[in-house]
Amino acid sequence: MEDHGGTVTVPALSGDAHLLDLLEPLHGKGSVHSVFARVVNLLTPDGTLIALAARGSGDAPRTLTADVNDWSAYHLSAGLGVTFATGNVSVDGRRLRLATAGARAWRPATPSLTALPPGALAAAADAVDRICRAHGPLGGMLGAAPGAGPMERAVVDALHAGRTTLLDAVRDGGAAPVRRGVLALLGLGPGLTPAGDDFLTGLVLVAALPGSRLAALRPPLREVLAAHGRRTTALSLATLHEAAEGRVRSELLALVALLATGDPGAALHASVRKVLAIGHSSGGDTLSGLVAGLHLEEELRGSL
Repeated sequence: MEDHGGTVTVPALSGDAHLLDLLEPLHGKGSVHSVFARVVNLLTPDGTLIALAARGSGDAPRTLTADVNDWSAYHLSAGLGVTFATGNVSVDGRRLRLATAGARAWRPATPSLTALPPGALAAAADAVDRICRAHGPLGGMLGAAPGAGPMERAVVDALHAGRTTLLDAVRDGGAAPVRRGVLALLGLGPGLTPAGDDFLTGLVLVAALPGSRLAALRPPLREVLAAHGRRTTALSLATLHEAAEGRVRSELLALVALLATGDPGAALHASVRKVLAIGHSSGGDTLSGLVAGLHLEEELRGSL
C-alpha cells in the first residue's frame, strides 16, 4: 500500500509477541544489519538483532513475518538507517515502512516431555535420527559431504570431537567442563549459524524444556555466550540466547510437541523434514543436538 508521500507500507502478518511488545513503544534509530532474498536483519536502537521475514517463512523468535514474497524489489542493503516509531519500522531513503498493527502475535509454547515413560525419549531420538540420516544434508554434524576436501573433513572431525567433549561434560555435571565443551563448538563451521552453534541450539532446547535433567547446561552456556559471543555470528548468538529460554523456530517446537504425545506416528516424517529444510545444513545440525539431548535426558532419568 502506498501513501501520499510515495512510501510503501507493508503489513506484518505475524510476529513474535515479545518483539511486538518491544516495538510498540519504541522510538529511535537503528540500522539494516544484513539482507537476503527472504530475510532482512535489523538492529534496533539498543543493538538487538531482529528479523523481517517474507511470507511463508514460519514463526521464530525476534521475527516479524511481512506480507511480501521477497525483499529484492526494495533494494535494501546493510548499513542503511532504520527509524523505529510506535509500531512502525521505516528504512531511511527507501520509502518502505513495515506496520505491526494487526499482526498475529506468536507466543511459542514449550512442550514438556516429563510424562513420557522410560525408553520413550531414546526411541523418539532414534526415530528422528533415522530420518535425519536418510534425508539430512551432509557437511556438518551429520558428516562430511561426498568428495569433501581436507578442510571440510577437518571441520567435521572437530565438530564430532567437540560434541563428545560437551556431552561427556554434561554427563559429569561440572560447570567448568561444560563451559569448555560449549567453547569447543561455539562458532565452529561456516555459515550464518555455524554447525556447532546449531547443535548447541538443539541440545539447549532439551535443557530448557520443563522438568529437564539437563537444566544445569543453561547457566554455563549463557556464561560462555556473554564472555565469548564474538566467536560466532550475531544471528547465531541471538538464536542461542533465545534457545536457552526454550524459544526456537515454530517448526522445531512443533516437532518436540509431536514427540511429547508419545505416539507421533506418520506425522513424524513430515515434521522432521520441515526442520531439515531450514538453511543449508542448519536443520540437520540442530536436530543432531536435539537427538543428543533426548538421549542424555533418557540416561540421566535412568540414573535417578
